[in-house]
Amino acid sequence: MILDSFGLVASFVVLAVLLALLLLYTNWPWLVKGAMIVAVSGFFYVTYQSIPQFFGWPTAHHMPEKLRLVAIYIDAPNKIFLWGHDMAYGVAGQRPRAYEMVYTTKLNDSLNKAAHKLKKGFPMMAEIRPIASSVAQKSDGEIKEVDEFDLLIFDVPEGLAPSGEK
Repeated sequence: MILDSFGLVASFVVLAVLLALLLLYTNWPWLVKGAMIVAVSGFFYVTYQSIPQFFGWPTAHHMPEKLRLVAIYIDAPNKIFLWGHDMAYGVAGQRPRAYEMVYTTKLNDSLNKAAHKLKKGFPMMAEIRPIASSVAQKSDGEIKEVDEFDLLIFDVPEGLAPSGEK
C-alpha cells in the first residue's frame, strides 16, 4: 500500500516538474501554456476523485441489485457499511466491495438480524429494490435527489451456498 501511494505521489511530482519545464523553457504561446495548466489541473482533480476507488474505500455509488453479504458494520446513527460480492459476477467472481449506506432504523433492524446470522456462519444475501426517486432538502438549503429503496435480506439459496465438499 505504501508503494502504491508513493508511486502515485511520485508520478504527480514528475508531471508537475515536466509541466514547469515546458512552461518556462518553450516559446509556445501563452494560450497553449494556459491550456496545458488547465488540462494538468483537471487530470489531478480526476485522479484525486478516483483515489477512493483505487484504495477500495466504501462507495455510496452503484449498489448492486443482488449482493452476497460478507460483513456488516453499523455506525449508528451515521452510516451503515456492507461488504459483499456483486452477484452479477457470480459467487467467486471478484473480491468483496465495501458499500456505504445512510443509517435508518429500518435498515438497522434488518441488518442486525443478518449480522447475527453471518456471525453464526450462515451465508446471507441482500437484494436492493428501488422504490422511487425523491427530492430532499439538506439543512444548509441545498437540494439533492435521494433514491429510496427496499433492502431485502435472506439466506443464500442452497445451490449458491458452498457445500464444503470437493
